[in-house]
Formats: sequence, structure tokens, C-alpha cells
Amino acid sequence: MGTKTGGIVYDEEWIVLDGPDTPAAVTGDAAPGAHRRPSAPSSKRAAFVGFVTSLPVLVCLLVFITVLASGPLHGLDRALNQPWSEWVFPEWRSFVDDIIDPIASQAVIIPILGITAGLLSMRHRTWRPLLIAAAAEFGVVGMVGAMKIIIARPSPVLEDPSFFHGGFFSQGGYGIIYPSGHAAQSIALYGILVFLLSRYSQVSKNTINLLSVGVGIIAIITMFSSIYLGWHWATDLWAGFITGGLVLRATVYFNDMIPSRIPRATSMQYSFPPPVPRTARSTVPVADPDVDEPVRRVK
Repeated sequence: MGTKTGGIVYDEEWIVLDGPDTPAAVTGDAAPGAHRRPSAPSSKRAAFVGFVTSLPVLVCLLVFITVLASGPLHGLDRALNQPWSEWVFPEWRSFVDDIIDPIASQAVIIPILGITAGLLSMRHRTWRPLLIAAAAEFGVVGMVGAMKIIIARPSPVLEDPSFFHGGFFSQGGYGIIYPSGHAAQSIALYGILVFLLSRYSQVSKNTINLLSVGVGIIAIITMFSSIYLGWHWATDLWAGFITGGLVLRATVYFNDMIPSRIPRATSMQYSFPPPVPRTARSTVPVADPDVDEPVRRVK
């Protein structure tokens, strides 16, 4: 036997929603209106992931990796900066440069994100998904661009990993390399794409999990392709991933702070009672069963 509190029945395995507005159950072996309670390990794992990806932790990580990249990790950066494309599968360089590396570029991500956000906005008849996508894009461009200009780190092509030794006006794009824009975009923009699908579409939870794994795979591919081609120092990429995560978390955080009239989409199928047919309006007053009839005083 479970205990019932406030219209919710708790038992050892199921949480049963027991109210007049409770949607019908989804497919499965559960009783109507029941949803499986998350296990303790999954709850702890979710809490840990939420803590690690929180805004304060990400800010601290970005500051920490930036301090290390300014000097203590110069040896590691130099050790990983090798002519890998000349040593390992040199015939693949053009393929990696033209096909693999652009996956995390603006030219590829922006059309995909824009079309998806536009379709979701049309479906819900609101600008909200488009505004979320635009906020993530401007966040990446603004934060990464500001850090690049301020830190002014030269590219590995110039063989100098020191901060403030580069500059846009003196060396162009080769003088503002920290953090990696491709790395930040792979996390922030592809991540916000998955967020929009999870929040405003009927995509199943398993599909969202697979898409989240896909974002991680794109990030890993971006890291190895940049090191293989020699476009970035290793610490550029690590800082880029953290910056992208920071923009993604901030976008989701501020979106949740602003009230929205859009109901959160879910893959659950709801069932509603059939509409009551309209009948002729009766002229005879009907007593309300919830209101006690006044007692008539006998004269």
C-alpha cells in the first residue's frame, strides 16, 4: 500500500498522479497515471552533473584553465603541437580540413540551429525558440570574441603560446586564438539545439540522450581535428569547451527565469475526456449539489 498526499500516491516503485487533471499514463506496464520514480543512483548522478555544470563551477574552471594556459602548461602545449598531419595519414589532411573541421563552424551550425528554432517558433506561434537560439549565438560571439581580443594569444603557426604577444591588428586571426571558437560553438550551439528539441518538441527522452552523446562526439572530433591540423594549442580547446558550456548554462538559466506561456513539450501521450455534447439550455434552475439549500422557516 502506498501513502497518498496531495493527490499523489507514493509507493515503493511508482509515483501515481491521482487528480482530476492528471494525464493518462504512457505506454508501458505501469498503472494509469503512474510514472516510475528515478532510482537513487540516477538522482545522485543528475545532482553531480548539475553541480559540475553550474555557473559558479564553470566560471572557476575557466579562470583556472586560463591561469594554467598563461604559463604553467606551455610545455604541454608545445609537446602536443606537432606536424601530425604530415606524420599521421597525410592524405587525410584535405578531408579533415574541408569536411570534418567545419562541422563546428558557424557556416554549418547557424543554418541548422536557425531552421530548427524557426520551425519550433512557427509550431508554437512564438518567437521564444528563435530568441533562445539568438541569445546562445550572441553569447558565444560576445564572450569568445572579447576573450580573444583581450588575451591576444598567437596561433601555433607562430610558435608562441604566450598571452598578450599577439593581436588582431598586427597578426590578424593568427594573433587572437584563445579560446577556440570552434570548441565553444560545438558545446554551446549544438547544446542549445538539443535543449530546444527537448523543451519544445515531442522527441523522446532516449533520442535526446543520443543527441547529447552526439554533442560530446562532435566536441571530441573538433578537438582532435584542430590539434591534427595545428590550428590551436590544446589549452585553447579546453578553454573553448568550458566557455561553450558556460554560455549554454547561462542561456538555459536566463530562459528559465523568464516566464513563458509555452507548455513544456514531452514525449508522453495525454488522453482527455471526450467533450460533453451541448444540449438545449434549460429554463428550470438546477440546484448546486455543493451548496446547501437554505432552511425555510415555518410560520
